[in-house]
Amino acid sequence: MIQVSINNAIETLDKDCTVLKALETLGYEKTGMLGVAINQIFIPKDQWAEKMLQDQDKVDILNPVSGG
Repeated sequence: MIQVSINNAIETLDKDCTVLKALETLGYEKTGMLGVAINQIFIPKDQWAEKMLQDQDKVDILNPVSGG
């Protein structure tokens, strides 16, 4: 098991957890318009299925905001 900070909340996940698996585990919609950064580095959506999370990573999950 690993512990990561997701939007400033500590979560315990499987050791072999990808970004996509973490999003699914936490209940985020696959089709949702999300942005993900790990340790302040943006991760493109096409890399979510391969990008492995590491113990103590800081993950920010962002929902786009429209405005005008």
